[in-house]
Amino acid sequence: MERIVIEVDDATAKKWRAVSPKIKSELEKSFERQIDELSEKMKEANFENLLKIVREEAAKNGLTEEILQQLLNDK
Repeated sequence: MERIVIEVDDATAKKWRAVSPKIKSELEKSFERQIDELSEKMKEANFENLLKIVREEAAKNGLTEEILQQLLNDK
């Protein structure tokens, strides 16, 4: 396990200190899942953005869907 530090407002910090270890554990696991999900969404978004750039560059260079199909069929 690695410790990280996040900043929260005073009221949230006070509430955190008051909750039981069991609830803290549950919240920590929930936070881990949320970070994992967000990370995956960011990877997908970056990949989609890369595909968009490649499509735009291909179109700019005259590579249409029809030409691509011809190239693939000419193997």
